[in-house]
Amino acid sequence: MSSIPIITIVGVPNTGKSTLFNRLTGRRKALVHPQPGMTRDVFRMPIFLDGRPAFLQDSGGFFLDSADISAEINKRVLREAQRSDLVVFLCDGKRDILGYEKDLYLDIRRLNPRMITVINKVDDPERHVIPSSYYELKTELVDISAEHARGIETLKNIIVERMGEGYASEPPASSQSTRISILGKPNVGKSSLINRILNDDHLIVSPIPGTTRDSIDLSLSRNGQELILVDNAGIRKIQKVREDTESIAVIRAQKDIQAADMIILVLDLSRKIDQNDLFIAAQVLKSAKPVVIAANKWDLVSASKAPHLVEQNIRQRFHAFHFAPFHLVSAATGKNVFRLLDSSEQIHRTLHEGVRTARLNRVLSDIYSEKRLITSNGRTFKSKYASLESRRPFFIRLQTRYPDHLKAADEMFLKKRLTEKLDLWGIPIFIKVSASSRG
Repeated sequence: MSSIPIITIVGVPNTGKSTLFNRLTGRRKALVHPQPGMTRDVFRMPIFLDGRPAFLQDSGGFFLDSADISAEINKRVLREAQRSDLVVFLCDGKRDILGYEKDLYLDIRRLNPRMITVINKVDDPERHVIPSSYYELKTELVDISAEHARGIETLKNIIVERMGEGYASEPPASSQSTRISILGKPNVGKSSLINRILNDDHLIVSPIPGTTRDSIDLSLSRNGQELILVDNAGIRKIQKVREDTESIAVIRAQKDIQAADMIILVLDLSRKIDQNDLFIAAQVLKSAKPVVIAANKWDLVSASKAPHLVEQNIRQRFHAFHFAPFHLVSAATGKNVFRLLDSSEQIHRTLHEGVRTARLNRVLSDIYSEKRLITSNGRTFKSKYASLESRRPFFIRLQTRYPDHLKAADEMFLKKRLTEKLDLWGIPIFIKVSASSRG
């Protein structure tokens, strides 16, 4: 058993796995919807049971059909069940057990005998009669109602009891982890990039746009730094989303931008930059988060295009991201993928260290000697004193004789030179101008 046990909820579609996951974690992380198959990936969150930590995983519903995406989900469910420390096999108590559901139960029991069989949707145990077919499993049944929180405490106690003395005592996740949100429009290869980074098929990768409907948190440790990679649903403009279930995930992805410490913006080099890319970029820019640009699928175009021309073209379209490190990557071959993490780690270090006031003022003095900067009303701009006001967002306060703002072009010049001279790559700079209280 691992030092921190992994508990995975398994079952066929629409048995209430995500509802139970949300109930046990106390957070509305998994999407809940009456349409079967809403959960397609396996993702985990830390929980505490009887004061002790564990990781709880919500898995995709096991499908009977032979569609490619269903086959991937099924393969993932079985693999996660096998490597878990405990499996919660969830059934729908409002109906008899299904034939393929019983087969799934027997398959998982062979793979991992550490299993609790839970009958969900037993809202009123005094009136509800559990279908007799479940007793054919010849195992103890725990009846609950995840929706109404009935039997949840009993289930928690049984989980703790089954985990035994090997249950871990250390906390599951560091609060100092850097949260990196992987964003882009549908089907640009976000999940594939994370798969390559993790060297594991931890996420479902499919050519069907919109496969990732939840945001998935995946943790890793690299160079002594704890990272959380968040694979988000592909963002589209809301008015272009027709499927109700997908619109929920799109809104979730937009909210996850605000929760991120930094963002990797993924573009697809095999397709033209379109309004959806620009819409996502605008949302990212508005968030004031550090950004790294990943131009994915470089393997599909590298034979016909020069790297510097590709970067030049994209930077022209995303000129507001002049500060963002740019990497031509291929999730398929692994080329330059880990440079994304290198850039993210450097951004983290820079933000942690900040910029010394003396150095900031020296650099500004050099910039003022390079070019005469002009305010919006035509005055020459030169600060008397500068200080770093905050790091997240990265605000520099410039104290001047007059509280006049720079012309837009000159402010952009100043930001670019500050980025270059202070090595603030990846970090958007914001400038506040105020009248100096000094003589």
